[in-house]
Amino acid sequence: MNNKFFFPSKRSNIDSFKVMQLLYDAINLENNGKKVYHLELGEPTQRTPLIVKNEVKKLINLNLPGYTPSNGIENLRKKISKFYEHKYKLKISHENIFITTGSSGAFLLSFISCFDKEQKVGIFNPVYPAYRNILKSLNIKVIEIYPEESDICTIDFRKIENFKNLDGLIISNPNNPNGQVFSNKELDYIYKFCCKNNISLISDEIYHGIEYQDPSKSILNFGPKAIVINSFSKYFLMPGWRLGWTIIPDSLRENFLRLSQNLFISSGNIAQYSAVRVFECISELNKIVKQYSNSRRQIHELLSEIKGLNFRKPDGAFYFYLDITNFNINSEQLAKKILNDVGVALTPGTDFDKRFGQRTMRLAFSIDNKKVIEAVTKLKNWFSNNY
Repeated sequence: MNNKFFFPSKRSNIDSFKVMQLLYDAINLENNGKKVYHLELGEPTQRTPLIVKNEVKKLINLNLPGYTPSNGIENLRKKISKFYEHKYKLKISHENIFITTGSSGAFLLSFISCFDKEQKVGIFNPVYPAYRNILKSLNIKVIEIYPEESDICTIDFRKIENFKNLDGLIISNPNNPNGQVFSNKELDYIYKFCCKNNISLISDEIYHGIEYQDPSKSILNFGPKAIVINSFSKYFLMPGWRLGWTIIPDSLRENFLRLSQNLFISSGNIAQYSAVRVFECISELNKIVKQYSNSRRQIHELLSEIKGLNFRKPDGAFYFYLDITNFNINSEQLAKKILNDVGVALTPGTDFDKRFGQRTMRLAFSIDNKKVIEAVTKLKNWFSNNY
């Protein structure tokens, strides 16, 4: 086939997700016999609850319809509605809940539904890079809101006062990559600011449930004028099932449905029917969060012994975000060096922050406690021997 007429569109020229390249390098090392500790991926390695896996075995032999409604099976949407009533004291109609192909599908549908070409959407750095890249691919202008240079690992919500002319704002709570959990006062402030300035607010809440102090409130606890995105991948221990959901206002339902019908048709049927059972596993899921909390405490103690390393103890999610400024080395170079020397895979901050990312790294502690402590001990010793 002659490909001379095929040229990539400008909007497809987005940044790569560097963590995936690092994963590729780590797997190559493993294939050549090196032991690698995977602290680069934001993926819970604990098993999906047994009750969910058993449901799959039962469903596989049933004559289920292949396609489901584009907004998801009604039973799952009703389960999510009851979950919000129990956890957040919110009454959300299941008609306003859409099941999506992972949170990525929810982001795409939400961004297309809410924003037109050239509109301006703000993101707080450090940030999950898919927001930036999906928005750019849709020809939506991304407005980066950076932290103070004196505290490059922390989001400062007060900076939003300089951006009253935004069309949209995306927040993540708890935040990936720095594990920052926003207080009720901060969430209320952001919600009211967006309402006052007619800014469409989208709240990514996929790390809800993984907090180490008080549980987070949903942005919808502060009022109905927001979109919520969540996923079964993190707290619910179903990564790779590609199943998420979004809660939208009545005004978007018709367009959201039409977009979903055309872009995705539907989410996986087996995944949806199985996920109905995961809401019976809340006690089991909370035990996993206690395991994360134990790892968090031990890692904090080990990292505190590394002279020159700056960081904050995360209040949510399962990441430490590290400021490596004092070591005078680019984070991508440092990530490669650590991976090759001791087999510990970390994510360079260039994925998360375009201004300060060369001075930061993310450490994920969602793997088995014994392995993660072994890895961080190796990391501590490596820094002691090299700096």
